[in-house]
Amino acid sequence: MFFSFRYLIIQVSSQLECFQYQSKNNGHISSILNSSKLIRCIIEQQVDIVESYKNMGNRQAQEEEIDDNRFNAIQRGLLKIQSGFQVFRNQQDEKKIKKLDEIDRPKNATLCPEFYDMIADEYRIQFDKKTVKKKFKRYPPFRLENGDIYEGCWIHGKKHGLGILLQQSGTIIQGDWQNDALLDGRIIYPNGDIQVGNQYTYANGIIFIGDEDYGIEKHPDGSIYTGEFHNGHKHGRGQFIYSDGSVYSGDFVEDLYSGYGELKYYNKVVYEGQWFNGQMHGLGRLKWPDGREYEGEFKYGLKNGPGKMKYSDKSEFHGIFENGLKVGKGRWIDSHQQLQEREIENGHMLDPQLKPPPSLQQQND
Repeated sequence: MFFSFRYLIIQVSSQLECFQYQSKNNGHISSILNSSKLIRCIIEQQVDIVESYKNMGNRQAQEEEIDDNRFNAIQRGLLKIQSGFQVFRNQQDEKKIKKLDEIDRPKNATLCPEFYDMIADEYRIQFDKKTVKKKFKRYPPFRLENGDIYEGCWIHGKKHGLGILLQQSGTIIQGDWQNDALLDGRIIYPNGDIQVGNQYTYANGIIFIGDEDYGIEKHPDGSIYTGEFHNGHKHGRGQFIYSDGSVYSGDFVEDLYSGYGELKYYNKVVYEGQWFNGQMHGLGRLKWPDGREYEGEFKYGLKNGPGKMKYSDKSEFHGIFENGLKVGKGRWIDSHQQLQEREIENGHMLDPQLKPPPSLQQQND
């Protein structure tokens, strides 16, 4: 094997120029030139190379065959130069990473290894190469200045990337963060309620989907409310479908029927009219599937005040009701449209040919 001394010198010079170029680009030219270890390493290799050819006094000798062992030794010397520079460059990179870590690391925060004992495994986030972006730094749990504990990714001192936050109140916030704000994830409250995006699952099994003003509320028994909300309550126009098939459509005030609405019961009874605190109250119409119908005043869920009652045989009663019963005198229109005046006792109309029996007090008189 033939090897040119001039080629070897050029190769060594190229290595030095390469070191200087890379160092200059990395901003470490002054550090490398002042590195005694690296300079000593390069000088030693140059001396070894010169010693290898000090007895070659003419150009012809430079072209003589060099045995494999000598050539390999020279090559190992060149690799040693490369290795020395690589170690130095790695040290410089570690310093850069350390400085970057100081920037990314949360300020005034202390390590909190007990975090792992404070939070259930089911709420932990599994970090892996697919979910953690390389540009983010993941750190062990830190206790922040306000007492909260955070484990996850940081960038420039802010929660950024996947992470989990345990607040002093006991609330757990986990997911994808951006500039200290939760971008996508879920919140687990101390009482067991869970919020994921615009879906809120209560500890009692109720699920709410929507925003502060409008949404859908699903109950464990299958009941569903769709409509307006205010301060977390059903408030405004809405519809409530019960698990038994009953449906209310109308006004709500703080979760109760109040205002005007229609309730269709599962047994086909229908009320349409005014409501107050969840009860029929005011003017309304109540219909039965057998043809009966009451139209008039209601008070706290009962017929109360002037009203008209129609029966399935087409007869009608017009009069006064009290606590759901007919009272006083009233007009009776029979199925043949004949009008009669009748007395009412205990909610029942009396035959005009018969007088009511005397009371016990009258008998004693």
